[in-house]
Amino acid sequence: MGASIQDVADRAGVSIATVSRTFTLPDKVLPQTREKVLKVAQDLDYTISRSASALKSGKSARIAFLTGGELDSWYDSHVLAGLNSVLHDAGYDIALYAVSDTQERHAFFSDMSIKRNADAVLVVSFQIPCTEADKLATTGIPLIGINTEPIPEFSATVGIDETSCMRLIINHLVNLGHHKIAYVCLDPETEHFKWNGRARLQAFHSICSQLGDQVSSTVVYAPKDDTRADFALSQLARLDQYPTAVICMNDEYALPLLFCMQRSGYTIPRDVSVAGFDDSTYAREIGLTTIHQDPYEMGKSAAKTLLKLLEGENPDQNVQIQPSFLAVRSTTAPPER
Repeated sequence: MGASIQDVADRAGVSIATVSRTFTLPDKVLPQTREKVLKVAQDLDYTISRSASALKSGKSARIAFLTGGELDSWYDSHVLAGLNSVLHDAGYDIALYAVSDTQERHAFFSDMSIKRNADAVLVVSFQIPCTEADKLATTGIPLIGINTEPIPEFSATVGIDETSCMRLIINHLVNLGHHKIAYVCLDPETEHFKWNGRARLQAFHSICSQLGDQVSSTVVYAPKDDTRADFALSQLARLDQYPTAVICMNDEYALPLLFCMQRSGYTIPRDVSVAGFDDSTYAREIGLTTIHQDPYEMGKSAAKTLLKLLEGENPDQNVQIQPSFLAVRSTTAPPER
C-alpha cells in the first residue's frame, strides 16, 4: 500500500492540513516547511489525491467519453488511447459512457449532474439533436464531437472528409470497370438513434447520382450484431442484378462479409470486389482495400483542442479534418462479368 497523507505529515512533523496546502496552495506554506514536506513526499513516493486537488479547484479533473459504439471496438479503443496520451499528462481522467439507444442518450444529456462529474464531454460516433446539446451548453462545459457531424452546439469536431473518402472508393471501382455497386451499412436512424454513418451514406448516394448512368447503385441495410454478414449476403442475393463491387460502411462490416462470401463459394475479387472504411486491425494482412484513417491521432487532436478550451482559449479550427487515403489492396480488381 502506498504512503498516506498521514504518513507524510508524521514524517515531516506537520499537520495533515499543511501537507494538503503544500500541494494545493503552496504559496500559503512557509518555504522551508514546503521544501521539507515535498522532500518527505518524494522519499515516500507520495502524490496527493487528484480528486482532492480537483475538489479544491472546483473542477472534476475528469472528461466524459460518450460513445454510441462498443468501448472495446478498434475505432473507439484507438481514439481513447490517443485522448489518454494527452489528457493523462495534463491531469485528467476519462470516464466512459456507452449509449445504445435514444433513451440512454436522452438520460445522459438531461442529467445536469454531469457538470459536477466532468469538465467536458466528448461525443464519439453518433449524432445528438440540438435540443439535447443545448441542455449541456447551459452548463458551460465544452462539447466536442469525434467522428460525428458538426452542429453549432459543438465547441469543436474532429473527423475525416466523408465525401472525399467515399469519392476515392467509388472512383477507384469505376476506373476498374465496375458499374453495379452496392453499399452495405447499418441503418443510420435505427430506432430513431442516429449513428455516425449517415454522412457516409449520403455521400454514397450523392456521388453515385453525379455519375448518372455510369453506375447502378443500391443500398443494403444490415444489423450491427453478429448476423450482419449473413444478413447482408442474403439481401445481396435477392437483388435483380448482383453487384460486381460492394462497399461496406467500415471494416467491421467488410471483413465478416468477405469471409462469408468466400464460405459461400465466391472468389474475391474475381467474382466481386469488396472495400471497407478504417484500415483497422488485420485489414492490411487480409489485403482489404479500404480507406485509411488514424483514430489515435484523432484522439490526440481532440484532446489538445479540449485542453485549449478548458484554458479559455479558442481552438485553431472548430472543424478539424484529419488526413485519410485509399489503401488499394487485393480485394478489388476489374470485374469479370
